[in-house]
Amino acid sequence: MALLTLPKNHKPRFSNFNIDGILDETLREGSERCPFSVQTDRKIPLISTIFKTGIRDIVFGSGPKDPTDLASVIKQLAHQDKLPSDAKFSFIMLLNCYEPLMKQFKYFPDEFKKYVTISFGMVSYKSDEKIFERATEELRGYGFTNFRVSLLNNFSSGVDEVSYEKIIKEIDRTLNMDINVVRINDSLGTIYPEAMAILAANLRHDYPFVNFCLHAHNDRGLGLQNALVSIYNGFNLIEGGFSGTGNRSGLPAIEILNFIFKEKSISINGKYLDGSLVLDAARLTERTFLSIPDLYRPVSGHIVEQENMGVANIPSFLGAARDVPYFLNSIGLHDATLQKIMFDEGLLDAANDPGLVQQVKERFDSMLVEIYSKKEKEFEQIRNQLDQFYATDVLYTSSVGKYTREFLK
Repeated sequence: MALLTLPKNHKPRFSNFNIDGILDETLREGSERCPFSVQTDRKIPLISTIFKTGIRDIVFGSGPKDPTDLASVIKQLAHQDKLPSDAKFSFIMLLNCYEPLMKQFKYFPDEFKKYVTISFGMVSYKSDEKIFERATEELRGYGFTNFRVSLLNNFSSGVDEVSYEKIIKEIDRTLNMDINVVRINDSLGTIYPEAMAILAANLRHDYPFVNFCLHAHNDRGLGLQNALVSIYNGFNLIEGGFSGTGNRSGLPAIEILNFIFKEKSISINGKYLDGSLVLDAARLTERTFLSIPDLYRPVSGHIVEQENMGVANIPSFLGAARDVPYFLNSIGLHDATLQKIMFDEGLLDAANDPGLVQQVKERFDSMLVEIYSKKEKEFEQIRNQLDQFYATDVLYTSSVGKYTREFLK
């Protein structure tokens, strides 16, 4: 079957445009990725911080207790005066297991329903029985008015006419239910940016009044690129997770998206997120979901704001020096580097004496070797602790049978 091609006269946009929103997946995806169950009350500080950044749509969860927990979260935030009037929480309702959840939604507090969006997953599940249509009508009967769908896809073979036909068939079912927000889910993280560009362009061409966004997984390290490509080619919503948090290999990091948006003048409802609070949310995400801080992740990495003084001449040469802490190790211990520091410290005579410079450099070299030996031992201890931390107290499926037998005794 022929691969899809770009629509005639399609023109992408790369800067100076506005999108309608950003969907934050940190809470749901973080809960899925973390091998330990984070209790709802531990998530509330993170939710509050995310709202402070300017984000207004948080995907809360999909778990069996999440509807009730979501009502509790909304109540607590409202009581603390930390619930924005335009806040939205999305609940991912998978149609292969939705029925046990309906009672919780039936008795969901009426005053909180305006804050909730139901996002249906597995729309094709038992389509002959119209499960999707029946669930939508039932929830509307309970008073819910905000809906979207998430279309699951396997893009391992690219996007051809057959896979595109499957997508538009599900979009048409969605529109028939008066739902016009559609998430295209790269469920396995297999789509490539060139295919994503073609898919987004065709969907925008064929459905000019539908609100599309991409749920981009990072299994091949392409999540960020695919998310950007989707809005370059017509999607008007974007998704991500703080610190790149997401199931398996993660999602596009919101702090990186925000950085790029400011550089390229891409606004969200005419505004930008608060950069400082975005970093706070990224680091609080790591704490909330018990993730080890990433040292070098762009924008929010633990020491990404530090540079090696020995190679600082390169950004300085390019006119891109930054006011950040500089460190020195043996690879950066050039004569010129040491002399510059000595000049800056007012040690002019020593800086101008090549013999003294060599003596000082040798002392630093010796000191740095000793430090590494010490830190290597400390790191091995920490590494072993981390290995144990993530290998113990995890409920693996292989252990469920054993525990169940114990519970039944």
